Amino acid sequence: MTCALGQGLSRIPARPYSRGRSDNAGANVRLFMRRLAVLGIAGAACAALIATTRYDKTSAPGSSFGDNVIAAPATAAAPLPKQKTAFGINLSTVAYWTAERSFMNLAAGGGWSSIMGGWSEMPANRLDPRGTVLSLRPGEQAALALTRPPRSYDADLAVRCTYKGQGKVAGVATFNLRASPGRIDFIWRPDVRTAYFKIEETNPADPVRAIDCREADADPRALFDPAFVKELSSYKAVRFMDWSLANLNEAGDWSRRTPADAFIQQSRQGVAVEHMVALANQAGVDPWFTLPWKADAVYVASFARYVHEHLDPKRTAYIEVGNEIWNLDFPAARQARDEGVKLRLSADENEARMRRYAQRSIEVFTIWEQVYADRPKGIVRILSGQNAWPGLVEYALNYKDMVKHIDALSSALYFAQTVLADPKTPTADLSPIFAAIEASIPETFKTARQFKQMADARGLRYIGYEGGQHATYNGPDKTLMERLNRDPRMGDAYRRFLTGWDREFGDLLMLYHSTSPIGTTMHFGMAEHSGQPLSETPKRKAVLDAIGELPR
Repeated sequence: MTCALGQGLSRIPARPYSRGRSDNAGANVRLFMRRLAVLGIAGAACAALIATTRYDKTSAPGSSFGDNVIAAPATAAAPLPKQKTAFGINLSTVAYWTAERSFMNLAAGGGWSSIMGGWSEMPANRLDPRGTVLSLRPGEQAALALTRPPRSYDADLAVRCTYKGQGKVAGVATFNLRASPGRIDFIWRPDVRTAYFKIEETNPADPVRAIDCREADADPRALFDPAFVKELSSYKAVRFMDWSLANLNEAGDWSRRTPADAFIQQSRQGVAVEHMVALANQAGVDPWFTLPWKADAVYVASFARYVHEHLDPKRTAYIEVGNEIWNLDFPAARQARDEGVKLRLSADENEARMRRYAQRSIEVFTIWEQVYADRPKGIVRILSGQNAWPGLVEYALNYKDMVKHIDALSSALYFAQTVLADPKTPTADLSPIFAAIEASIPETFKTARQFKQMADARGLRYIGYEGGQHATYNGPDKTLMERLNRDPRMGDAYRRFLTGWDREFGDLLMLYHSTSPIGTTMHFGMAEHSGQPLSETPKRKAVLDAIGELPR
């Protein structure tokens, strides 16, 4: 699985504050999870309800592990020497409901709601590319959800919002609010999950815009939360798949991309490339970019040139086309299938789809190769497949001169996906569940070895684009995911998993993912919210310990 927003998911409709509970953020998260479930992309945060996806990580449609025997190419290349082990992280979507604070501006992950006899999502055509509400209807107000600052979990926190334009502004779930021209100040209380910047009136000729909310004592010039940057600096690489919203399959027109000066970066076009590069430079990590499937040549070349000109030359840019083209739960995969069939790349839909994947990858990588002609080792070109179905990606690997245009083969190494498949599984005692979780790790490595063999036979690196536990549960115990993911034994399972990767494979493994609240059916976050103490995050602690033990 992977993380991204689904159709209509770029903004979860907000709800007003109620004194009985902090706000309706819990309901918003559950709605988000349900939408994730429909798409089968349960990664941006922990799920509350989820439907079974067509393609899971442990089985392939119409095949079994026995059908996946991989034959070496007629002329095999010399395998690469074992690469140095490194661990990276997939970032959560820039959205207030993921509970990850990445930007200093708390508005960066926000979404507008229209308040008029109820709360509803503000239509995109009423916003400009920078997130500005262009006008209000008679009797209408607009509320912008803010990302929760970590310090508000422990004590009252003074927050200051500045803005440009003319209008009347206020807040929702804000206390001791004081308004002055171009600014409001308020207190974010520990019992409030989500606070809102509210526009009650705006001048269409000079609308309220350029909203910036952060701690009153924060550096007004800081782009990213320093604690977020420091955390990322522990990793070798950061994958921006969910910052790109690759799974929406909407981006790809350079003229419509999210501008760097947009105060809301939670756009269906993804976060501005300028910010991805800036974060990689500040954290000292290698960026992993997921290029939109629909990206035209202008988009690809412009993106590549920006990276080439602004990324620290000591950093390596990992690049891929689309996310999980093997996974028909995602629009890009279905588009690849349809295009492959239309182009008559094969009478078999799976083969046609993966050959089209190869075609698109060659088209995109050729542009990057031209941009990086002066330092070709500055990029790593990636082709990815389903870990449970190694044979599928061979259709792409064997297409024309595909191998000449890639440096690495990749899969997602998830374990424990089926240990709770039976909703009647007893959950009072976690010991048998953890025994099953640990026993599932060798099975994950079993098929990963086939990917490694395919990579070795072609002189390619083998890396993991995602990885970690994937325990999925649809039974009656609503506390199971919390108990499971907060248990120190989950950290022990990660230690075994990471040690096994180092021993058997080496090279780069990207964990999935950084931060998200715990749902009732699954949870992927290393932490539940930004600023959470390390002692409360056994998975994150195990990963950071493993990084600390790697040779420097």
